[in-house]
Amino acid sequence: MNVLSDLETRIDDPLSVALIGPGVYGSHLAYQIEETPGVKPTILADLELEKTTETYRKAGVPEEEISVEETATGIQDALAAGQRVATTDGAEAAGAPVDVVIETTGDAAAAAVHAWEAIAADNDVVMVSVEVDATIGPLLARFAEHRGVTYSMAYGDEPAQVVELCDWARAQGFDIVAAGQGTELTFKPHATQEDSLQRYDLPDSFIENSKPNARMYNTFLDGTKVAVELCAAANALGYSTDSDGIHMPKTDKDGLLKTLRPTEDGGVLNRTGVIDSVTPTDKNPSAFVVTAATNEATQDYLSQRYNINTVNSGKYQLFHRPYHLPQETIVSVAMAGLHDRPTGVVTEQTTEVVAAAKRDLEPGETIVGGGGDTIYGRLQDATVAAEADLVPFELLAGAEVTQSVNTDQPISASDVSLDTETPLYHLRQLQDALI
Repeated sequence: MNVLSDLETRIDDPLSVALIGPGVYGSHLAYQIEETPGVKPTILADLELEKTTETYRKAGVPEEEISVEETATGIQDALAAGQRVATTDGAEAAGAPVDVVIETTGDAAAAAVHAWEAIAADNDVVMVSVEVDATIGPLLARFAEHRGVTYSMAYGDEPAQVVELCDWARAQGFDIVAAGQGTELTFKPHATQEDSLQRYDLPDSFIENSKPNARMYNTFLDGTKVAVELCAAANALGYSTDSDGIHMPKTDKDGLLKTLRPTEDGGVLNRTGVIDSVTPTDKNPSAFVVTAATNEATQDYLSQRYNINTVNSGKYQLFHRPYHLPQETIVSVAMAGLHDRPTGVVTEQTTEVVAAAKRDLEPGETIVGGGGDTIYGRLQDATVAAEADLVPFELLAGAEVTQSVNTDQPISASDVSLDTETPLYHLRQLQDALI
C-alpha cells in the first residue's frame, strides 16, 4: 500500500480532488493533500462558503487562485483556467470533471446525493461519511461497479482499517475470531448536544480553530457513531454481531483478548467471525482483530513472541492499530485514482444501525437525526432488525412519531411516518429491492 512512488509520477499532472464537507476531518485532510506530491485539492464544497475559503487559506493556497462558483459551467471553466473552486453546491462539485470525490459531510442524506452524482459522472468516490455506507453502501458499490469506477471506504477512518487488519490476518492463514475498534469513552445514550463538547473537554484553541460540530460530537457520546462505523466494517467483511450482540468489554488489551474469544476457551463469544468493540482502560486501539491459529507449531511460536498478546498457549492472538488520522485518506485517493482499487468497500447488509428513543416520544413529535435529542443508534444483526421491522437509523431524520415510544425502546416502522420523498429513502428502497 506504499503509494508515494506512484503519486510522484503524477507531480506534473496531479490527481484532482473534490472534497465535500471541510469540517474537522475534511479540512485537516485538505491541508495534507496540498502537501502531498501527485494530488491536488481543486474543489472544496460546503454549505458555509467561508469554510471552503478558510480551508484553502490554511492550506497555503493564494487567494487569487480561488474562484467562487455555483454552477456546473462556472466550475468547469474555473478548473480549465487552473483555478481552485470554492462552492456551496456539493452535488455540482461531485459531478465536476475531477479524478476523485471525497465525501466528508457526515450527513447521510446529502452524502447519498453526492455519491450518486459523482458515480454518475464517472468519478471515483472515497466515502468518509460512513453513515451512507451503513445505509446504502451495497447499492452505491454496485452502481460504481456498473459505471466502471471505484467506490471506496476511507483509509483514514476506523472501518477501513478494521477491514485491512482482517485482510492482513487472513492472508497469513489466521482465522478471524472478532474484529472491531476501541471507543474513547463510556457512552451516554441519552446525551444532548450541550453535553457533548463539555464531555470531551475540548481546548478553547481547538474550538476556535476547528469549530467542531456539537451535534457530530454527540453521535460519539451517545454511541451512534461507533454503531455506524462497526456496521460499515461488518458489512464490508460480511460479518455480523455475536448471537448476544455487541459485548464491548471495558478492559485493557489483555482483557480484550481474554473476553473476545469463544466460550469453550474462556471467553464470551458464541460464534466467531463477528464484529465487536471495546471500551479501553488503557490506550485506545483504533482498530483490532482477534485471530486464531490452528497449527500447533505456529501457536507455540506466537506464544514466545514478546510483543504479541496471546492466550490459550498461543491459540488466540490480538493485533491492533493504535491510531487513525484524516490525512491517511490520501492512501484511498491514490489507490482509487491510480489503481482503481478500494481500501475496503461495503458489499452486503449483514448488520443494521437501528434507533432507540433517548426519551419518551409522543405522537406528533418530529424525530431529529443523529446527534439530536430524540434517538440514538444501536448495532443490530440485519436479519433480527428486519424481523422486528426496525427502521434504518438514517431514514428517521424528519420522521413523525405516530404512537408513543418509551425511552430506550427500538423504533419500528409502525411507530413513525417516514419522509418518503428523500433521495436517501428511495435509494434504500432500491437497495432492498435489488440486493
